Amino acid sequence: MKVTAIVWLLQLFISFSLSWGFGAVKRSLIIPGTASSSRAEFLSSIVAASSLLVPVGITNAFDGGVGGLGKTRPQTGVVFRDEEAAAATTQSKLGVTYELLAPDGSPAVVSFNAPWPLLQTAAGIESRDIGGGFESAFVQVTELEKGSEIKPAQLKEAIFSSKGKFGMYGSPTDIKLRLVSPENSKSPAIYLVTFTSLTPGLRESDRKAYISAKTVGNGLFLLVTTTTAVRFTKLESSLRRVAESFLVVDAPKTNLRNQK
Repeated sequence: MKVTAIVWLLQLFISFSLSWGFGAVKRSLIIPGTASSSRAEFLSSIVAASSLLVPVGITNAFDGGVGGLGKTRPQTGVVFRDEEAAAATTQSKLGVTYELLAPDGSPAVVSFNAPWPLLQTAAGIESRDIGGGFESAFVQVTELEKGSEIKPAQLKEAIFSSKGKFGMYGSPTDIKLRLVSPENSKSPAIYLVTFTSLTPGLRESDRKAYISAKTVGNGLFLLVTTTTAVRFTKLESSLRRVAESFLVVDAPKTNLRNQK
C-alpha cells in the first residue's frame, strides 16, 4: 500500500514537471520495475527529485536577521519642532539644519555637515553613504537632567540600547568609550567609541564612531558619526570634521504649532 502511494505521488510529480517544462526531472528519475532499478535506487531518485521542489532562495529567508523580524523603526528621540518644515529640509554645501525639541520642550537649532546624502526618513535625521553603506552620521536625542554632567553610561544607553539603530539585531558588545575633546561654549564634547554590532544577517561587525554631544534645556543632543573599524583609520580625519561640525544652540521662541 505504501509503495503504491509513493508511486502515485511520483507519477503525479512527473505530470506536473512535464506541464511546467521540467522534462529533465522525469528523465532523471528511475521508475520501479525496470531492469536498471532497485529499491535503493528508487528511494534515492525520490530524494533527488524532491530537492528540486525546494524554492530558490529559501536559505535566505532570515537574512534580515531574526532580531529584525517585526521590529519597528529605531527610536532616536528626534522630535521636530515643525514637521512640515523638516520634511522640506534639503542639504547644501553648508550641511543641514533642523529645529528640534528637547524632552522638556525647549527648542534647539541643530546642524551638521556630512559628505553623504541626507536620507528622507521618518526615523530621524541621517546622512549615509548609500554607495557602500559603511559611513553614516545620525542624530540621537535623550534626556539629561539640567545642570548634570554627561556620563559615559548615559551615552551607551542612548546609542547602544536594543531600541536604537545599533541594537536592532542584538545588543552591541565590547563597547569602549573615551572623551577626546571636552565641551565648550562653541564646540560639542566629542567621544570616541569602539564596539561590535550585528548586521541584518547576524554577522558581527567591528565599528568605530565619534559621538558629538551638546545640551539645550534638558535635552542631550548627539551626533553619531560612524564606519567600520577597518575603514576608520583611513577616514578618521574626515569623520572627525563631521563630528566637529555639529552645532546645537537655543532656538528663538516662536508660536510654532509643534512647540510644547
